[in-house]
Amino acid sequence: MALRYDILEGFIEVKGKHPILVIALHGFGSDRFKDVIARIKEYGLYDKFKDIVTSNSAVDFLTGEIAFKVGIAEKCRVILPTISKVDMVNNLPIPDYNLNKEYALITPIWRRVEELIKNGLVNVIVDIHGMKAITKWPDICISCANYTTASKETIDSVAMVFKKLGYSVKIDKPFKGGAFIRHFGNPPATEAFSIEIKRNHRFLGSNITWALRLIIREIIKLKKF
Repeated sequence: MALRYDILEGFIEVKGKHPILVIALHGFGSDRFKDVIARIKEYGLYDKFKDIVTSNSAVDFLTGEIAFKVGIAEKCRVILPTISKVDMVNNLPIPDYNLNKEYALITPIWRRVEELIKNGLVNVIVDIHGMKAITKWPDICISCANYTTASKETIDSVAMVFKKLGYSVKIDKPFKGGAFIRHFGNPPATEAFSIEIKRNHRFLGSNITWALRLIIREIIKLKKF
């Protein structure tokens, strides 16, 4: 499909062989956003700008790159946003482009995922996110809203792969998953879960991309795709 410069598509999509969608909802933008906010606060100007600065969270650094590499390498469908989660889009009645919020269901990326599921082209959704490097948090948090968005068998299989590679893993701790997986996860027909990766495991050259490739292979084996 040709890119039209007069239209803001909101996402890019790469087709795959397997009915697995690898997505990174916050995988576009600058990780320096939090530093800009910190500087504004430092100069005591936050109150003057808070009406246009609707979020002070950083974009999930490298999650988009990780999702893209994993999906391409393992022949999965990949969808990535082309808009940062803190952006406000004209003519779209939502406060920002945070794709993990329920109000994002009107966005092109949510509508496309809905279409793929209805057409039987996606049965499993792997949603890549990042989390801070807080000491008490695990290396990996697998979010599934208490196994309501994905089966226990799938989640346990994913967790076991990470554990065998030496990562510490928790289910739904510290995050139980956002609106995206809760909306699309409907096991056994469609399973959706998030993988929250600690910041210190997200860097160019880390082993996390290989770990996620093994996760995809485990899902293919488990689901017999």
